Amino acid sequence: MNKKAIILLIACSIIGTSCSKTFEKAPVDYVNPYIGNISHMLVPTYPTVHLPNSMLRIYPERSDYTSDRLHGLPVVVTSHRGSSAFNISPIHCNKQKLEPVFSYSYDKEIITPYGYSVYLDEANIDVDYAPSHQSAIYNFQFEDKQNNFLIINTQNGGLRFTHEGGLAGYQIVENGGSKTKVYLYLETEQIPLSKGALTVSGEINTTIDSVSGQNKALIMAFGNDKSINLRYGISFISIEQAKKNLHREIADYDLKEIAETGRNIWNETLGKIAIQGGSEDDKTLFYTSLYRTYERMINISEDGQYYSPFDKTLHTDNGIAFYTDDWVWDTYRATHPLRVLIEPEMEKSMIQSYIRMAKQSTDGWLPTFPEITGDSHRMNGNHGVAVILDAYTKGLTDFNLEDAYRACRGAIRNKSLLPWTKQPLTELDKFYWEKGFYPALHPEDEEYCTTVHPGEKRQSIAITLGNSYDNWCLA
Repeated sequence: MNKKAIILLIACSIIGTSCSKTFEKAPVDYVNPYIGNISHMLVPTYPTVHLPNSMLRIYPERSDYTSDRLHGLPVVVTSHRGSSAFNISPIHCNKQKLEPVFSYSYDKEIITPYGYSVYLDEANIDVDYAPSHQSAIYNFQFEDKQNNFLIINTQNGGLRFTHEGGLAGYQIVENGGSKTKVYLYLETEQIPLSKGALTVSGEINTTIDSVSGQNKALIMAFGNDKSINLRYGISFISIEQAKKNLHREIADYDLKEIAETGRNIWNETLGKIAIQGGSEDDKTLFYTSLYRTYERMINISEDGQYYSPFDKTLHTDNGIAFYTDDWVWDTYRATHPLRVLIEPEMEKSMIQSYIRMAKQSTDGWLPTFPEITGDSHRMNGNHGVAVILDAYTKGLTDFNLEDAYRACRGAIRNKSLLPWTKQPLTELDKFYWEKGFYPALHPEDEEYCTTVHPGEKRQSIAITLGNSYDNWCLA
């Protein structure tokens, strides 16, 4: 036995505790973001890095979650299963031809709720990342001593270098024809030796300081700087607000401090439920599932204001945070009822957000799948009414019940029950309200209702069952 081991044993015996307590897991240590990343039928869950219900979320962007290639490094995911808006590509390059986004092979990937690290093995670059609520920080360690670059890409938007030495821009995110802009403000601790725009031929043009359009990029050259620190803020309001969000949350370039703050937030959040007994695997499944409940909805209030995609207008939140990105078909059974118990104030704000969304919509209907781009009508039924009823009967009554009822009734009685479409009543809906069930087709019959989704079909049984429950909740 060596001297270090003897000293450790003596120390443990002196303080009268088991050495195992030194390594006792906190709740967040049980979270495994990789669970559920592979699905043979539906879109899987992704290994998301974020703080609870926060506006800024990322996960590694790859073609699928068994892929050995990364599509650049992510900046912000605007839907819990969408692609990243913007990409960052650190490169060591002697080649003439550059690309807007680089594809990386990778190794040693570690994902926690509060941080991400990966080794880009062919590029010889170590990457560390930590998020705050509306901002984040990257550290890049280059093994090569020269020709080190950072490439910042927007798939559909614009980027420019600022007079203060930063980089600012926007990207348009779109769903079903509805568009929203996400804004970026970015700074580096190290001063670039040169800056420019990526040309169509893959070269750097240092006379251009702004770009716009599809798949455009700006480039910063850092020469032989082996360590580059980058921090950025995002916003749905403006570039100036993105800058404010960054400077409010991240004062310097201390990535470890941001990661530790995030770790503490997650432990406090997950620690709202303490569990006893069970195996280590049981605890992993429990705390991973609990972590997943904090992925949606997200708080998009920024310094007391929020951009609403439902009327494309900037609003004051009046001290009540505005939440969106809730695919409620997934969350009404368990996630919302759990939040009534462990996060009642947050749940009240979410219900009030639903009512605001309805008021901001031209039809006044409760949304079905509210996202950052507005209401994307997916699946069948409108289970927001069940969320509101459940919360109200459990004592969360701090919202206008008449407004809630009006929004729910309009969404159920005046909107078609057909999945994957948002429109007034069709002939099938009128049949339902008259006969009490949604009509099916005989197997050999062709569809005669032109508004039925060609892929999703009528879903007669699912609509009849789901809407019967929603009607009961409304009544």
